[in-house]
Amino acid sequence: MDLLTLDSLPAQLRNAITHRDLARGENLFQQGEETSAFFIVETGRVKLMRYTTGDKVVTFQVARPGKSLAEIALFSDTYPCAAVAEVASRVIVYPKQLLLSALRENPDLAEDFMAMLVRKIQALKVRLELRDIRAAHERLLRYLRYQVQPGEQNLVNFERPLKDIAAELGLTPETLSRALTRLEQEGMITRTRLQITLQNSPAA
Repeated sequence: MDLLTLDSLPAQLRNAITHRDLARGENLFQQGEETSAFFIVETGRVKLMRYTTGDKVVTFQVARPGKSLAEIALFSDTYPCAAVAEVASRVIVYPKQLLLSALRENPDLAEDFMAMLVRKIQALKVRLELRDIRAAHERLLRYLRYQVQPGEQNLVNFERPLKDIAAELGLTPETLSRALTRLEQEGMITRTRLQITLQNSPAA
């Protein structure tokens, strides 16, 4: 039993699940909005971000297909951040109270949910590790290594604008551009407009 296999879910929860289509730039929920649901991205990309003082924006997560959003909704009255679609996206909507009931009554589903949370904690550790690397080109290289998927032969597809990747890494777009150029000049990567290949650099 798992959240992505809808047919395996308890009937009451399964029958209440809906889907929501988002246009590029559309909010899934707003910071401070009352919590009503938990979400998993089905297609597209949804960015989780928080507005701080001085109109600054902190990006917490970019959720791709199969990734979850707003687990905190199950244990909080309001969303502490906002979620916005980076591209046209579709999300699966799990009503809060029915999901909580299903988790209490189905140990297998609760275990799957806990495993999902552990994976998110691991992803957070990676982001914190990246922020601790001071040199921009070294931070970028480590990021690229984490982006390589098994079987892709050290290829990284850049489907997001560079400014969004820079923000995720805590860099300015200009600094990211210089870091890319440096890695290319040092022979660590080769690149086209939308794809980077890591040279002699196995994925971490």
